[in-house]
Formats: sequence, C-alpha cells, structure tokens
Amino acid sequence: MKKLCLTALGLLIVPSISFAQIAIQDGYSIEGKIFAVKTSKKYASVDRCAKIAMSKSRVEGFTFESATNKCFLYKKIRSLKEDSGSVSGTK
Repeated sequence: MKKLCLTALGLLIVPSISFAQIAIQDGYSIEGKIFAVKTSKKYASVDRCAKIAMSKSRVEGFTFESATNKCFLYKKIRSLKEDSGSVSGTK
C-alpha cells in the first residue's frame, strides 16, 4: 500500500505535456527568430520536437524537417510558409 501511494504521488508531481495546446500543421515551416536547433536523435521525430517545444516557456513554436531530422524551436514567429518536407506547430 505504501508503495502504491508513493507511485500515485509521483504521478501527480510529474508535469504532464498535452499536445492539445499546440496546433500542428503538416507541410509548413515557420519563419521567425530561432531559439534553438536540436539535431540529436533524441529529438528526431515530430512528437519529440513538439514535446521539447511545449516544455520551454519562451518557445512559441517548432518546425521539424524530416529530410534532415532537425528540430527548430522558435521564440518569435513571423509567418508560416509551405514546405512539403516539414511539420510545424505553434502554441
């Protein structure tokens, strides 16, 4: 019982990330001021790129380029442009 209570408490403390707060658009890339570029395999998917974007309060959006597996995080968004090889999301 003690173990169960500690596990339940741990689940309440861990922050959850909801993708319902981010608008994903396939076939578009963001133009704006870059916060960071993630090239590690750890961020080499749309889901992982979105997750890191949601965890950063200063980030307004992301673009994931599937050809290069790069995750671009943006602190300012100027516009969206059509780009068939990219998926973007904005908060």
